[in-house]
Amino acid sequence: MRPFGLKTAADLEAACGDRINIFRVLERYENEINLGEDDTHLDFRLSVLQQPASPRQPQRLTVTTLIFCHRPLGRVYITLIAPFHRAVVRRSLDRARTLGWPRHEQPPV
Repeated sequence: MRPFGLKTAADLEAACGDRINIFRVLERYENEINLGEDDTHLDFRLSVLQQPASPRQPQRLTVTTLIFCHRPLGRVYITLIAPFHRAVVRRSLDRARTLGWPRHEQPPV
């Protein structure tokens, strides 16, 4: 992707700072973390929100992604990778469940 001016996974892994895997940590909250990267063609944001159990709902994990395209190439790129992105997110959530998330907490009384 470098010929098109997009950062590669190697570029992201080599970057310094607070990171989780290849993603830069933008904000941390008690139940949410926001990750992202900015590029010349698009900016990417990822929110992972842990919602506690309630009397009506079990504990949940919500993953939200936002893409801000700056140029037509950004739109083409995201259109091409969107199906793979969805599959990776689903696989990541399935892996989290396999590893024991969510922990089955009792809802508040």
